[in-house]
Amino acid sequence: MSHRVWCCLSLWLVLALLLIIRGGGVRAEFYSSVDSRQDLGQLELELLNATRSYLKAQQQQINLYRKFVEQLKREHVMAMDLIDLDEYLGHPLHAFRLIKRLVYDWDALHAPVVENKPREDYRQLVDSLSKEVGLPDLSELQGAVKGLARLQRVYNFTAPDLADGIINGFFYDSEMDWRDCYEIGVQLFDLGEHHRSLEWLQEAFRLLRANPEMKEAEKPQFIADIREYAALANFELGKPTRAGTLLEKVLQTEPTHPARHIQKYVDYRDLAGSNKHEKEPSWFGNYSRLCQGRRLPEKGSGTSLRCFLDGKRHAYFTLAPLQVEQVHLDPDIDVYHGILTLDQIDSIFEAADKQEMTRSGVAGDGGTRTVVDLRVSQQTWLDYESPIMKSIARLVVFISGFDIAGAEAMQVANYGVGGQYEPHPDYFEVNLPSDFKGDRISTSMFYLSDVEQGGYTVFTKLNVFLPPIKGALVMWHNLHRSLDVDPRTHHAGCPVIVGSKRIGNIWMHSGHQEFRRPCNLTSDSFKSVAYRE
Repeated sequence: MSHRVWCCLSLWLVLALLLIIRGGGVRAEFYSSVDSRQDLGQLELELLNATRSYLKAQQQQINLYRKFVEQLKREHVMAMDLIDLDEYLGHPLHAFRLIKRLVYDWDALHAPVVENKPREDYRQLVDSLSKEVGLPDLSELQGAVKGLARLQRVYNFTAPDLADGIINGFFYDSEMDWRDCYEIGVQLFDLGEHHRSLEWLQEAFRLLRANPEMKEAEKPQFIADIREYAALANFELGKPTRAGTLLEKVLQTEPTHPARHIQKYVDYRDLAGSNKHEKEPSWFGNYSRLCQGRRLPEKGSGTSLRCFLDGKRHAYFTLAPLQVEQVHLDPDIDVYHGILTLDQIDSIFEAADKQEMTRSGVAGDGGTRTVVDLRVSQQTWLDYESPIMKSIARLVVFISGFDIAGAEAMQVANYGVGGQYEPHPDYFEVNLPSDFKGDRISTSMFYLSDVEQGGYTVFTKLNVFLPPIKGALVMWHNLHRSLDVDPRTHHAGCPVIVGSKRIGNIWMHSGHQEFRRPCNLTSDSFKSVAYRE
């Protein structure tokens, strides 16, 4: 494969830089959470300041590097001018470029750091930042690219729109250049998403051809690299003729280009197994439509949903009744608005900041945690010992009527670039963790932030979508009164498009609720039989 366009480093410097980046102690996963990217943004700002000082001391840097630094300066000035830093870091295109710069662009900038004191000072600072915060690696860049591809898949976004800064019909001042599009195309190819890779490579080609800042004589070598990857993508999609045509165009202008080896590969490789397009799961159509805020066609049930004030649920709500919005009946899904104040939410964040955030996983055998791409977020857990968590526990008990004894600690989660949780139930049904006293009888989900775009909670089998509303609580039962699981409650967290989604989950267990939600004389599990897969 040919050299990376725009980036050419000597081998010894690459190895030295890898030692700096990988030798550090702490490294979080940055792409899956906006919270973790705040440290990353500050790290890049410190790198920027140190680099500018070094350039001033050396006074011999080439114009390419100086232009790069000024570009970063403008990026950070724009970010710092915003009222809320989350508004910048929560943008998927900003997030991609932030991680891409730290994976590739900063590597290229280290080449001129030669044997002198400014160089050593600079190296020591980078090493210190690496050990203190950790730097992203290639897996982080691929995670950010997966997030963009996920947004395209669920919301039907196109590469040209995203490259132009248009997201879901809204224009953001965040256009991408041809290098960004090329890198996304390369990473998607490496991830096996050849259709989407080709779309981004085509956009890179368009932007490069139209780039007024680059001399025409410089463009052919970069166009050749784009065509080389596009040829490989076409071949993997079962289009060998198109692949051969692209390679011929490369070799016509540059006969010694490494693409000549790719030509032999295309000529002799068996196409069997190529052009396999993974079929979407059966639930994806409903999931995608609901995530876009479009309900599925259905007949009316004859029962009207309503909003009302409830001051009789518990004496606690006599003077300040609950603001209840019914979003579904049987199973009941209710939204309680204005449950948490801004001060309470801030207190939850303060408590969560004292804990370590880790990548969210899904439950495996015996409740063991497994990290997979169907759930992309970071989380921590808060017990009910602090004043704020005691008050949260009381609210859940008063509203649900359940006993909180044996309930799990509150899970606080943050969703970053394309952060999501694909359709799933909250109950276990089998393989209950050994310390559980029964299955998860109910879910109480607090919305701890608004989300600018995306991040809906959707119930794919019930035609329900809920946009996050800061301070609100969503509550539903995961089990029938018979304690059989209710598959109608399969739900999902849609990918965050722009912004940051923060939620708090409390799961109550059935083991302590015998007299608070008693079973009927006959089982009511027949209601959900048709919804089982």
